[in-house]
Amino acid sequence: MTRPANINLHFAFVALLFFGVHIPTEAAIPAPERQALLNFYTSTNGDNWDVLTGWNGAAGTECSWFGITCDGTQSHVIHISLPFNNLTGQFPELSALPRLESFQTESNGVTGAIPTLTGLSHLQFFDVSSNQLTGIIPSLKGLTNLQTFNVGLNQLVGTVPPLMGLTNLQVFDAQSNRLTGSIPPLTGLTSLRSFHVDSNQLTGSIPDLVGLANLYRFGAEYNDLAGSIPPLTGIPSIEYFFVSGNRLTGVLPTFTGLPNLTVFAASENQLTGPIPALSGLTGIQAFRVEFNRLNGPIPDLTGLTQLDEFRVGGNSLSGPIPTAPASLGNGRSSLCPNSLDTIPSSNDSAWDAATGYTPWWATPHANNLCDHTFANGFDAP
Repeated sequence: MTRPANINLHFAFVALLFFGVHIPTEAAIPAPERQALLNFYTSTNGDNWDVLTGWNGAAGTECSWFGITCDGTQSHVIHISLPFNNLTGQFPELSALPRLESFQTESNGVTGAIPTLTGLSHLQFFDVSSNQLTGIIPSLKGLTNLQTFNVGLNQLVGTVPPLMGLTNLQVFDAQSNRLTGSIPPLTGLTSLRSFHVDSNQLTGSIPDLVGLANLYRFGAEYNDLAGSIPPLTGIPSIEYFFVSGNRLTGVLPTFTGLPNLTVFAASENQLTGPIPALSGLTGIQAFRVEFNRLNGPIPDLTGLTQLDEFRVGGNSLSGPIPTAPASLGNGRSSLCPNSLDTIPSSNDSAWDAATGYTPWWATPHANNLCDHTFANGFDAP
């Protein structure tokens, strides 16, 4: 006897369930989350995006839209990733996406203010760098899962918000904006690996870095910071330290216990005192302290086998020049102006190559003898 067609279909369905065969279904994210995506598309001129596959599709298709990822049950949006996609216009509110874990829209042309992030307690990764954003950096209070926050290369104003309590924060980047005020305390940010606020209008001092055991990169170049460079001893993980172009005073920190330090840049400040011993910086590649008020001799450079760039010109250093490491790159170092001995020595030829001048003291003219002084940023007559 032949079974009716609907009975056959019933048995087939039961068999599929019994053997664990997955039957695809369309997920339905909450209506407010769908509307938030539609608002985002409209606000950022989605019709002109480079890639917009799936967007504005029927309800239940949102998790397949380009750049959208949902959770395992396909019931909440957790990732928005649309970098380099010709987004313009302004960001709408994101508060209707409470499960959002990452938001990545760097390198577009978005204008306006960053929306409030309050309530996005699941947020881990936020990158809106290289846009045309204005306004302030919103409060990050309560975002205890935040790991990366990047708003660099925009036109933001206001201050760097408090970061205390963000114990999972690994990367903070707000460089190349128009921020004012001071750098907030970094105490307690034990996960912090990279901190960059270069090229702003920040004042105050560099905060204490003690206890940041995972910090490998710190950048605060070209601001208006004053005070001294804090101790780096106790941060053996530090690799890159950039504070050039400020008004820092005091002496250079000691460099003991910093085997991983690769670049130290503190040029164009008002630092005084001698250059401390560099013998422990076995991984150093670039050492830049030119145009300060340093005095005393240039320390021994023996053992710095990775050193490619050594820039100490524009200070009040004196005494003989040390042996140049063989690793120095051609034309990448500076010794003058200083009050260094210019008596011919066996070290001259190596420094000629390293500075790009023959002889090395001929900076910028052959008769300067390394004692040419600078006033107000220009060559003194």
